[in-house]
Amino acid sequence: MTLDFSDLVDDEDEFSPDRPAAGLRFAAIPLQSAVDAEAALYALRMIDGLNWHARLLNRGCVRDHDLFTLIGLEVRSRRREEITIADLREVVAGQRSRVEQMMRSKRSAFARNLAMLGDALKLSAGERALLRLAAVATQTSEFHNLIRLGGVRSEADMIRAVCCATGMKPAAVAKAGSPAGALRRCGFLREWGNTDFHTDHLSLDSAVLTALSMARLDEERFLRSLARRSPAAQLTLADYAHVQDVAMLRRYVGDALKRRRRGVNILIHGAPGTGKTEVVRALAQAVGATLHEVPDENADGEAISGDRRFGAYGICQSLLASKPGQLILFDEVEDVFGSEGAEFMFGLPQRGRSPERLRKSWVNQTLENNPVPAFWVCNSIGAIDAAYLRRFDLVVEFEAPPQPVRRDILQRYFANGLVSEACIEHLAAWEHLVPAHMQRAARVLRGLRTKAVAQRDAEAQRILSSMLKVAGHREKPAAARLPDHYDPAFLNADCNLDRLAEGLRRNTCGARICLHGAPGTGKSAFALHLGKVLGRPVVLKRASDLLGMFVGESEKNIARAFREAREGNAILVIDEADGFLRDRAGATQSWEVSQVNELLTQMEAFDGIFVASTNLVDTLDAASLRRFDFKIRFDWLTLAQRRAMLRAVCGEDETFESACAALDRLEQIAPGDFANVLRQLRITGQAPSASRVVALLARELAMKPGARRRSIGFTGNG
Repeated sequence: MTLDFSDLVDDEDEFSPDRPAAGLRFAAIPLQSAVDAEAALYALRMIDGLNWHARLLNRGCVRDHDLFTLIGLEVRSRRREEITIADLREVVAGQRSRVEQMMRSKRSAFARNLAMLGDALKLSAGERALLRLAAVATQTSEFHNLIRLGGVRSEADMIRAVCCATGMKPAAVAKAGSPAGALRRCGFLREWGNTDFHTDHLSLDSAVLTALSMARLDEERFLRSLARRSPAAQLTLADYAHVQDVAMLRRYVGDALKRRRRGVNILIHGAPGTGKTEVVRALAQAVGATLHEVPDENADGEAISGDRRFGAYGICQSLLASKPGQLILFDEVEDVFGSEGAEFMFGLPQRGRSPERLRKSWVNQTLENNPVPAFWVCNSIGAIDAAYLRRFDLVVEFEAPPQPVRRDILQRYFANGLVSEACIEHLAAWEHLVPAHMQRAARVLRGLRTKAVAQRDAEAQRILSSMLKVAGHREKPAAARLPDHYDPAFLNADCNLDRLAEGLRRNTCGARICLHGAPGTGKSAFALHLGKVLGRPVVLKRASDLLGMFVGESEKNIARAFREAREGNAILVIDEADGFLRDRAGATQSWEVSQVNELLTQMEAFDGIFVASTNLVDTLDAASLRRFDFKIRFDWLTLAQRRAMLRAVCGEDETFESACAALDRLEQIAPGDFANVLRQLRITGQAPSASRVVALLARELAMKPGARRRSIGFTGNG
């Protein structure tokens, strides 16, 4: 890429002198282009002004012939006499005088583009001069070698070199290249640090060079080389009704755009695929703004480094500052805020760089004074220090949507009968399913063009299951449902359950209910029945859903369960709650106490219906029991209930009376025992006769610890 530097010279012939330069050992050689001519002038000024003559020689010989080519000279002498520093000083001075005389200023495309870019970015005269020097240095490979040979090792060294090359004052150079300056904030120049100094700190990005080399700078084209116009949103803000902060985001961004407020920055984080990028697109669409996205890869699919992306972001901020109704999205900010990016952006220690300096230059200037509202999106905020998180106006966490919202999104993506309603209900129960999964699965399913809906259902489940597995999750088993023979009349509780359900229907303040009793007595089933009666979804969590292997993970899962129920207006049921509400007096580990504390805290703050079921009520923490509005004991079926349930599942066949007599002696039978027996009969293909059912119930009873094991007169299967 070559810039148009025709403003510097009359014609190329002036750079092809026939006569030798001062002294017999050197001769002037043609400079191939105008950019070479200006590079030669900058280099000659540095050599002359900083007394680098001795650095170009080694024991009276030229150290690097290419460096002399840079300044338009070559060694002609074949004599073995040493070249003295005085000789070289005379030659450099003469060559500098000659090149300066050859060059004269006139308006050119490069000058116009530089002026336009300077106006767009509001560059000072010093910043424009430094930008021009960087443009020349970037295109002349030997220029950086000269700086390296000259011993430039620090910011002070670089300032002196730039002063000599451009004629600027040290204060002007320091200001133009400072962290607070536009060139650094836009990423045009790297930090002029005192350690690990790189001589390519005058290098420009290829996108900037491309813009300056145009016949006429096209600001829109330049902007598109840095950021892409966001595509239309696939979802609407209505799909994010479960995220309470979204409504607030819309109001805040709308007001910021209206008032042209500066320093508006919003951080959105959460698990991949939860719709973070999509919500920003939907929000921009809702407020009527144009959204620009800083890409993380170029047109060839190659990754773009975090510092280059951040530089592009800075340029976009400047280019869009004067245009109303603009928003910028910086996705995957781990490139900038995490690892080396975090060090680059926030000044975390990296090879001796000054943390305080970088923090002030990048964070203060970028997050506190940006003219265009910006959204920063990442999967994790773990790499971002809390001291910097506070600089964001709003921090919003995204998680997988609750079940009702998942159902709505599934119905949208799998519309027009792509899968059955039963399949949608089944998939909606998979709590880790996110919109990105659904969108991709629907696209794949349409591409398969399977005709039978039952087969499409199976394919959709396989596709989504594989997506969850690679993400480290598992699909949730089919939602628990009431058995076909369920009847609340077969519950033996010490509370009027019908009256309780009616009270909950009338009351909107919520309730905390503890269901306790022996296994199989119908506690969890009643919670599901309650959801059916009240017309509300049920979020059922078991110990395996909530217990985490890392410290603090269980507490997060508990909080997430309450949040899911709240957002879905659902009844939250925690089965086997004794695993989380054990008496803290007997705790031996700190996490045992913290789990109880977290559950109690969430219970206090929850304004919905919370149901905890346990088989071990005696082990519960006393404080937790006190917090339950209702503590309902579920007991074994009464004699009348046992007979009624036998009649309901078998009818009154010829063995019914004798079976009832045997059944009367089984005193610890629960509805769950009947359910087990019926499953056994379905598997073996036997009809549920009264005698078979009672015989199998007796076997179930015999397996219970402490159960009374009397002979019931017959043990056959009837």
